[in-house]
Amino acid sequence: LSPAKRVLESDPDDFVTLVFILRNLSDQGRSYELSAEAPVGWELLDAPQSVTLGPRAQEELFLTAQIPPATPPGRYLLTMRAQSDAFSAVGRTEITVRARERLKIALAESDLVVHPGEEKALALNITNRGNVAARVSLTVTAAPVGWQFRLSEGAFALGPGQSKAVILTVRPLGDAPLAPGRFTVQATSPASRDELPFTVVLSP
Repeated sequence: LSPAKRVLESDPDDFVTLVFILRNLSDQGRSYELSAEAPVGWELLDAPQSVTLGPRAQEELFLTAQIPPATPPGRYLLTMRAQSDAFSAVGRTEITVRARERLKIALAESDLVVHPGEEKALALNITNRGNVAARVSLTVTAAPVGWQFRLSEGAFALGPGQSKAVILTVRPLGDAPLAPGRFTVQATSPASRDELPFTVVLSP
C-alpha cells in the first residue's frame, strides 16, 4: 500500500484528496479491510472500508479529508491501513499546511424586509478561517439608489479562527424605487478577500 504522492501542500479550511495504490502481490485473490487515520479534528469523507483484489492486481483508493479552519501551519500525517488475515500494509502521506489568511463573511439576519423610511440593522459575521492574524477592511461595494447605509466598524484585526460581528444599518429613503435593494459587502485583508451579495426587500 503506497501513496501516489508522499508529500502534499494545502491550506486551512480546505479539502484535500489523497490517492493510495493497493497491490496484491500474492498468487491468489484477497479481500482487505481498510482503515484511515487523520490528525485530531480533521474530518475524513467517504473513506473506503474494504476492497477485493485478484491475484497480482492493484487498485487506486481515494481518501478525502477536510482540514479544519485555523489549523496551525506545519506538517501532518494521514495514514491508510489494509488488513487481510495475517497480511497488513500501511501507506502514509505528509500534508504541509501553509500559512494563510482566509476570510469568510456571512449574514446572520434572516428577516430581510424593510419599509420606506425605516432603518434595518443587519448583523454580519466576519471570520478568519485561516491560521495567521489578518487585518480586515470591511466595505459596502454595491448599494441600491435611494438607500442610506452605514457600517458599525470598517477596520479591525482577527486572529486565527476569530470572528467579529459588524452591524450594517440600511434605510430606504421615501423616494427610493419600490424594488429589491441589492447590496454587496466585501471583507479584505492583505492576502484574502470574500464578498457577500444579498437582497433586502422593500415592502410598502
